[in-house]
Amino acid sequence: MIRAFQLRAALLGIGFALLVGLPACARHAPLDLEASAVPVVDDAASGAEIGDVEYDELFEDAYGIDEATEPNDPFEGTNRALLTFNRGLSHYLFDPLIRGYRFAVPEPARRGIHRAFTNLKAPATLVNDLLQLRFKDSATTFGRFLLNSTLGIGGIFDVGIEAGWEHHESDFGQTLGRLGVGAGPYLVLPVLGPNTFRDGIGGVVDLFFQPLTYLIGPIQNVMLGAGSGFSTLDDRDSAIKALEESSVDYYAALRSAYLQSREAHIQGSQE
Repeated sequence: MIRAFQLRAALLGIGFALLVGLPACARHAPLDLEASAVPVVDDAASGAEIGDVEYDELFEDAYGIDEATEPNDPFEGTNRALLTFNRGLSHYLFDPLIRGYRFAVPEPARRGIHRAFTNLKAPATLVNDLLQLRFKDSATTFGRFLLNSTLGIGGIFDVGIEAGWEHHESDFGQTLGRLGVGAGPYLVLPVLGPNTFRDGIGGVVDLFFQPLTYLIGPIQNVMLGAGSGFSTLDDRDSAIKALEESSVDYYAALRSAYLQSREAHIQGSQE
């Protein structure tokens, strides 16, 4: 029993010491797996052969490919290589650490840690709510942050939800999107995963709105995965694995899921 306790303690210590960022997908908005699933074309049923015009049209219809709406992905070759790197890093480093984290930390504690990190993002959300002139949302964000930081013991407990204040997130990439700034090229960043040029700039700006940046420094905050670490990985691991296993082309499915969720996030903020 003592050895089991020591093992859990060691894994917990290693886990938090190695919060060095997020593998691919960890920073995504929630993925719509149904919307991003890649359909399979039945060649035999279509009666068309590869290379035929009819087959090409069938392929484009099945995959929803339209030149007018084709993703802005001029660096696809590099992006695919970086995604392969991120997947390898995830498989050999982050997946074992996530399993150790789940073993060492009970589920209720993991939920509390995730809520605490979410609470630390509230100042960035508040600033962007104000920049977007969403004053009702900014009042909700401020009330939740004040209540959760005090009665919720730093956000470990979500007291704000009991007061009827629903959680939401706003970021500077969303603020730029509302101002009409285009997403720019799609990018896959080492360790951090899917992004766009606009959202990458937005992420840097948001760092300066987060308390952890001033408590531990900007570089350390980036190393902690912009304030989410294993709690985000643990929260989204199952959804990412499901997307990867169900996709014919994981890169295309992931790109579609990210871009669609970001667009929905920005459009939702305009309602």
